[in-house]
Amino acid sequence: MHTTSTRPPTRGPARQPQTIARRRVLLLAVVGGLLLGGQAAEPRPALQTTLSAGVSERFDSNLMLQNDGPLARLHSWVTSVQPVAGLEWSPPGAAPLKLGVQYAPDFTFFHERDEESYLRHVGLLRLSLKDGPWAASAQVRAQFTDGSTEGPVWSTPDHPGSPPALGGPEVRYRRRNFFWQSPLEARYDLPRAYLRGVFEARLWDIMTDFKVLPGAFYQNYMDRTDVNGGVDLGGKPGRGWETAVGYRFGHQDQERLPAGLPYTYQNDYHRVLGVWNASPARWLKFGGELGPSFHQFNPASLPPGARDTETLLYFQANATLTLSSNTTFKAAAYQHLLPSTAGRANFQNIRATGTLEHRFHPAVRGSFRFDLQEYDFVRGLALRDEVFTAETRLEYALNRHLTLAAWYAHEWAQALHTGTSGREYDRHVAGLSVTVKP
Repeated sequence: MHTTSTRPPTRGPARQPQTIARRRVLLLAVVGGLLLGGQAAEPRPALQTTLSAGVSERFDSNLMLQNDGPLARLHSWVTSVQPVAGLEWSPPGAAPLKLGVQYAPDFTFFHERDEESYLRHVGLLRLSLKDGPWAASAQVRAQFTDGSTEGPVWSTPDHPGSPPALGGPEVRYRRRNFFWQSPLEARYDLPRAYLRGVFEARLWDIMTDFKVLPGAFYQNYMDRTDVNGGVDLGGKPGRGWETAVGYRFGHQDQERLPAGLPYTYQNDYHRVLGVWNASPARWLKFGGELGPSFHQFNPASLPPGARDTETLLYFQANATLTLSSNTTFKAAAYQHLLPSTAGRANFQNIRATGTLEHRFHPAVRGSFRFDLQEYDFVRGLALRDEVFTAETRLEYALNRHLTLAAWYAHEWAQALHTGTSGREYDRHVAGLSVTVKP
């Protein structure tokens, strides 16, 4: 008996239009996905450029940092031109390597005291590399200031005076000098531990003329260097926490002047450190290192009877608090020994800075900064100076190409050691700037 099946055939012309339509939809979906995916994963350009130019005008009420003496209360309008040109290169794709170079000169002109004008050339090199558990970084700064070769005269027979607090480092940096800084770091990470190696070299070469002026205080400067390196062996006790024990060996050198007492405070030092970095909450990050610094001086270069060892406290620390989506507070502090460039001595270089930043509007942001810097002399000079700075700044971005800024700073100094009056000063600086980017 023959029967006719009611089930439609599995193959034949009746299903071909549906199959073709489904294939077309699938093909369009795949092509669309590839296009969208290609847009989302568009590779970062291998070479990126940075270009900007800034011009500022400010008034400085006490540019030589002197309330008394032959250079007291000198004021001037100051114009600065600061272009920036940089390149950053990384191989195409998810490359672990980044290499950046930048040239950021500073051309500053003091209209009422041209001898303080200078042309500063600043070159920066940045390198970062990460490959699996290995990571390395380098940040090199080379800075040459083409300024006056004459040191300041702080005192004359007719106008007695004294160097300002801290020896006036800002005045020194306007003179012809070369500065080099090169922190390097390499790190190997394990799931619960890490090993880190560090190295840093700092060099100050001050190219002023050496002079001896009878009856006057002409400032002769001395070159100095500070080089150190070491290792950290650390653990990761919890998410967002790192602690380590570290060791540093370093050397500090101080130039011997061609005249005067033949001694310097060059030394080798050893530091044993506790190191920490933590981010216990979204709104808080902090880190630093702390420990004793054991200094061994060269007995042949010391004054008669001076001991050849010194144990001092060393630390550096930083913290960032995110108070809201528009407000952050950043703080940093450090303390370390340095040879002086302005006298046969060395001092504890102490600094603490706090900056509150707030964005009032997507285009407007402001900041307030308070800074304390102290030189507490350990050898050679009986001095202890403090300089305070309070600064407020407001920036307005008209668009992504043009930013305007205004700022005001009040700076004042005090000498804490008895018998060192004349080093105090106060100063006001107010300015406007415009920055242009392509």
